[in-house]
Amino acid sequence: MRLDQLFATRARTLSFEFFPPKNERAWYTLEDSIDQLVPLGPDFVSVTYGAGGTTRAKTREVVEQIQGRWGVTAMAHLTCVNATRAELGALLDEYHGAGIGNLLALRGDPPKGQERFVPVDGGCSHAADLIALIGARGGFATLCAAFPERHPEAASREADWDRLADKLRGGACAAITQLFFDPADYRAMCAHVAARLGRAPRIIPGIWPVVDWAGLQKACQLSRAAIPERLRAAIEPLAGDRAAARRAGMAFTVALCRELLAAGAPGLHIYALNRSTAAAEIVTALRLLGESI
Repeated sequence: MRLDQLFATRARTLSFEFFPPKNERAWYTLEDSIDQLVPLGPDFVSVTYGAGGTTRAKTREVVEQIQGRWGVTAMAHLTCVNATRAELGALLDEYHGAGIGNLLALRGDPPKGQERFVPVDGGCSHAADLIALIGARGGFATLCAAFPERHPEAASREADWDRLADKLRGGACAAITQLFFDPADYRAMCAHVAARLGRAPRIIPGIWPVVDWAGLQKACQLSRAAIPERLRAAIEPLAGDRAAARRAGMAFTVALCRELLAAGAPGLHIYALNRSTAAAEIVTALRLLGESI
């Protein structure tokens, strides 16, 4: 099902994010994780796209398998990196032919060794350009990325949120956020974009399961997300006790999800990291607490 049609009928959605496995053993891990998460009833899942398009074929393969074997709507990530408009158009034709109707349109990070993103000749410079290209091709529901704390290259968070409004105005039917840990940032972003659009935007929070201090630090270093003091105070003193740190981290994650849902978030998009345990625990805990997700 196309996600624009799904969103028209669902006030809230549950979704998970996976990445293409690198080897046969990783395929088994991914398959086992999907087996464990599908019974939770996700409305859709997404599959990431490697830097520079390095996992392009595998992304498509995983999306096709999820839709064919498990019967779950899947969305493929797509970036502007190292691709001309003609190449992107050919890829869109391939996706359409394979029954892939949902895309997350991203500019993408600079290829390894480059400090700044530079489009190839004949390529797209921004995610908004890719969204327009997909819209001109037709046949897809397109989502985009959102940054509650701002994109690292943006002059300010308000300037970044203005660009988000442009993407939603330009053809994206919804947005999924980068990981973040302060619900105030999410609320401020939604209010800003709503004022620009004249309507409430559909911005789905991306949820990072906090299971250990080292993993949290690494995730935030890569994404440049901030660690709020209350999260740091809850996890850092327990860094030497993995079980205790995990309990505290998961409690924080569940509380964050509840606060976001109470603020009107239209669902949750959980970064499963090709593992099922933490994602399943979050959903189960929320449902036991009475949340409809």
